[in-house]
Amino acid sequence: MVEEMVEDTDEDTDEDSSLNISDFAPSELGNYWIYDVDSNSNGTPEMNYTATDSLYVLTSNLDAFTLGANDDNVASATMNNLLISGSLSKSGTALKYTGTLELPIDIDIDLDQTLAITDLIFIDLDATNGDIMYDFSSNYSDSVDIQGTVPLEISYSLTTKKENFYPTHSINGTSYTNVYEASLNLTIAISGTVNFLGVPRSLNIIKPGDILTIRYFYGENIGLLRAENTQTFELSTEAIAILNLIGGGVDIPTSLTVNSIEELNHYFIN
Repeated sequence: MVEEMVEDTDEDTDEDSSLNISDFAPSELGNYWIYDVDSNSNGTPEMNYTATDSLYVLTSNLDAFTLGANDDNVASATMNNLLISGSLSKSGTALKYTGTLELPIDIDIDLDQTLAITDLIFIDLDATNGDIMYDFSSNYSDSVDIQGTVPLEISYSLTTKKENFYPTHSINGTSYTNVYEASLNLTIAISGTVNFLGVPRSLNIIKPGDILTIRYFYGENIGLLRAENTQTFELSTEAIAILNLIGGGVDIPTSLTVNSIEELNHYFIN
């Protein structure tokens, strides 16, 4: 069971202007972080698990660096998996990410689920509480084979927001200094055109809405302390009805919600 273990009793405020973004993203070779991962999903037993992720600095060049995970460079946790799927850079007051993000839609259809991301901002020390740090929307076309070719239109929006800054903050019983809290949100809508009794019909495939939210905490002189992740999707009622009619039944999950937490257990910073 995933439990909330962040104490929100500390007074939040805008951060000290003397803080340096490098202090929130130590990038020297040899640095590593070990996280406890707890995943829970009602109705999807394979998504109920505990694991351990070991993240480490894989490459470092001035203000740019990459992270690796475990022995096979595969992470169990959502935020960790994102962090190792691209490169990070420290630019001015911001920690930025360029790489890819996999759509958390666990259905067995041949859909391109990889989004390219450029200069997503995880932290901006100049942002005030509630500021949107990154906002990007796009769309693309694809198709899947469901009793014939079904053209799809996928539209999505990806944002990050500065939530709070705490001079001191307790996470899972440990007190940290200068903690930066932010959130990432991915919304998506997928529509398609199916041929039903010889007549093309447009319909929503995935209900428009949030499919990924991550609330994350970074600590000064440490890095990522904790991330709380929610992945969810739901096939629309009309999509289920049409798929039942043309395919004789829906042999894919019609909805899924997964909640997980990754929390720092141990770390080493040069």
